[in-house]
Order: sequence, then structure tokens, then C-alpha cells
Amino acid sequence: MNEVVIGLDVATADVRAVAVTPAGNVVARAAQPLPPPERTANGRAEQSPVHADVAVAVLARLGADLRCPVRAVAVTATSGTVVPCSDDLAPVGPALLYNDRRAGRPGAGIDPGLVAAAPALARVAWLHRHRPAPRYRHVSDLVVARLTGEDVPTDTSHALKTGADPQTLRWPAYLLDAAEVPESRLPRLASPGTPVGGLSAGTASATGLAAGVPVVLGMTDGCTGQIAAGAVRAGDTVGVLGTTLVVKVAAPRRVADSALGVYSHLAPDRCWWAGGASNAGAGALRDAFPDADLTALDLAAAAHGPARTLRYPAPGRGERFPFVAPDAGGPLDEETADPGEHYRALLDGVAYVERLALDVLAGAGAASRGAVRAVGGGSRSLPWLRIRATVLGRPLVVPAEASSAFGVAVLAASSAVHSDLAAAVDAMVTLTRTIEPDPAEKAQLDEGYARFVDALVRRGWLSPHPTTTTQDRRNSPEQIEV
Repeated sequence: MNEVVIGLDVATADVRAVAVTPAGNVVARAAQPLPPPERTANGRAEQSPVHADVAVAVLARLGADLRCPVRAVAVTATSGTVVPCSDDLAPVGPALLYNDRRAGRPGAGIDPGLVAAAPALARVAWLHRHRPAPRYRHVSDLVVARLTGEDVPTDTSHALKTGADPQTLRWPAYLLDAAEVPESRLPRLASPGTPVGGLSAGTASATGLAAGVPVVLGMTDGCTGQIAAGAVRAGDTVGVLGTTLVVKVAAPRRVADSALGVYSHLAPDRCWWAGGASNAGAGALRDAFPDADLTALDLAAAAHGPARTLRYPAPGRGERFPFVAPDAGGPLDEETADPGEHYRALLDGVAYVERLALDVLAGAGAASRGAVRAVGGGSRSLPWLRIRATVLGRPLVVPAEASSAFGVAVLAASSAVHSDLAAAVDAMVTLTRTIEPDPAEKAQLDEGYARFVDALVRRGWLSPHPTTTTQDRRNSPEQIEV
């Protein structure tokens, strides 16, 4: 080991960092929790904007364990979280999280089309009306600014849900007009994988890392989870199961439909990564079973077998992909008082959402192939992996290192060490185990999926035949592609 790259993941619960060799070996880790979000029934979802401070503290912990040169640092964060800032990028209010829904509430004064098409920009518009500030930035922007000491561009991946056009590197004028937000309040744009500066002297002093280490623009945590899984070639598929579920398919062309929450990131290799981020995920487990031993519940769920009841597996209400419905959630048929049945229904439900996402993406022209790469904290559960494989009807493969922090380290290496992203993935990503579908549960889960989709249609949340457009109509206000 004579050099490493560092990946920094700014999640909702904590900040994590890994140091990785160009061959993909993780040699050091560090993490520190973030303040818990504050959520209320009116759609408020905020967090104290200390992400940059915590990121520097985590890098200091990581740096204390390193005795080798650092070739590059890159940052990944949750998509759609925005922060009001001063002219010198000091936060002047709490971060509005990806699931803050106040911009879409009646009386907010925000165009509903903007809320659907560019939800993060709608949050900026809400801030501009209710808590105006000189600048608005994504969490990743503030971390990169702290590292470099400069107001550097944002990458188009973190800015996608804010309406950025990844092909032209511009903020579409009609979106800004709809938001009534001056372009001067938003960051400049650049492509993921772009070096934007080096660690400042102040950051170097605070972390123990060398001044001038290149800082490379990253991508959202869903995308870096995809990189960690090695799903970067056309047809490759990944399910990132954390607090929420992100499903993505690498595709040769852009696919987008705001009505279904489908969007496409443009990767550094110019391939389109089509997919979306659901509110369903492991967060529903913690919401329903806050103090439980989830490992024990997973084993009990495997013994229980497929649930007889159906639940939409999201905490609270609202869905954004693979369909958009502000009131989606809760039981879809009769309620159950059996906690084992309830828990298994949540596990099954997330797998049903994942299958629906792949069906929607295939109808859009982003067809997946082969095994699904499984990453994220929820993919550490073998019983849940088996359920997902059975519902999807195909194997799931798990990489040796599945974290978004690792994925963004691979992205950093693609810029600073390897020739391109595919070369970095080939050198650094290792797939370890394969989980096959369970034939004993297949028929029941197939029938459960059919009932699940039917329940969504009956409630009006999902159209009977959901499809998306594959045409690039980003200049049309009727179909804003984000």
C-alpha cells in the first residue's frame, strides 16, 4: 500500500469515510453521527446544517490512521437536500431534507409542476419565499467548499433534482422562472468526476492530510452505491437498499418521466443511469419497530413465510418512485395485530416496490439484464436478500464492499488513478456472494406482487399500465426531465 483515495459519504444519519487502495482494498474507516432529523406532520423534514463540520472531523479520524499519500478525495451525499447559506456559504438555517414536502402543500405558492419535476428546486423556491438567503446549496456543495476553501461548482448528479441539465451544464431558464429563484443564488455546474481544487491549508491542518490533495466532484449516494456494485455498463442493474430504496439501470439513452419519478443521471463515461429513489425502504422497519432486534426479526420473517397481508413499506405518507402519490402508505388490505406478519409484510413490500421499479424502467426503454447487484445496509440481511431475489425472479449478487463511501472512492480513483470509470470498477470492485430465488416461496410471492400492484391501481396511486417517455424533451414545460 503506497497510496489511497478517500470516499466521503454524507448520509442522513451520519458521515462515513473510507480510504481505499487503487486495487480496491479498504485500509481505514471512520464515521460520526449527525443530529437526528426533525420531522412534523405538516411535511417538515429538517436537519441541523453541521454536515461540513462533521465531515472534517471524520476526515481527521481517518487521517490519523493513514501513513501513505492520498491521491484524491470525493464526496457523495443524499440527493435533494438543500441548505440556505450566506454569501460565504455559512448555513443560515436548517437543511431541508429530501423528503421535506412543504413546497407541495396547499397555500405554499409553488407551481405543482415544479414540485413534481424538480423537487429540490421546489424546496429552494419554498426557502426563497419563506426563509430567503443569498445562496442555496446542496449538502455536498458545502462539504466540498469546506474541503477546498472555495465556492466550487456543484456536480450535475447532486443537482439533478434541482433541475440541472447534465448535458449543457446549465440551469434551464423555464425552471428558474417557475421557481422565481435568480440563477445567481445557485451554484455553477460541472460534471461528476471533475477535479475542482485541492484541500485547503486550513482543511489540511484540521485533518492531518496534505494540502493540495485533489478534490473530485462526486455523485449522489444512489449513484455511488451503483458504482460500488460495479453496475456501470449498459443493462447492469442495482438495488440500493438503505433507509430508502434506489433502483437504477445503466442505459444507452436518457429516460425520464416526472409523473413516475423516473430520471437519468449522466455518468462520467456519458452513459445514462436511469432510475429513481423510493420512499420505501428499511426506514419503514425502524419506524414500525424502533427498538427491536431487526436481525432476529429477519430470521423470524424467513420462518414465517410470505405475508398474507399487504402494506406499503414507507414511513409516513407519500411516494416519489416508481409512482408519485402524496398519500401512499400504510396497510393495503386488512390490518394485522401480529408483529411477525406486519414485519414480513414490510420486507415483502419493499421487494414488490423494487420489482415494480424494474418493470417501470423496462417499459421506459431501460431494460435490465442478468443478476441484480444489491448494496446498502438492507442488503446485509440474508433473509431479505432471499425474499428480494424470489420476488424479482433473478439472482442477487453482493459486492465485497457495498458502501456509497466506497463507490465515491472508486469515482475519485477513476479521475486520479485509473483511466476511466469502467477501468476503476474492474480494478476495485469484487463481487462475493450470489443469492438465488427460493422456489418454495416463488408462487406465493408472485401472487402477492400481483395483489400489491392491483391495490396500488385501485387506490389511484398507480396507473393500470405505467409507462414513461424516452424522448429528450427537457425544453418542454409539459415534460420537464430531471
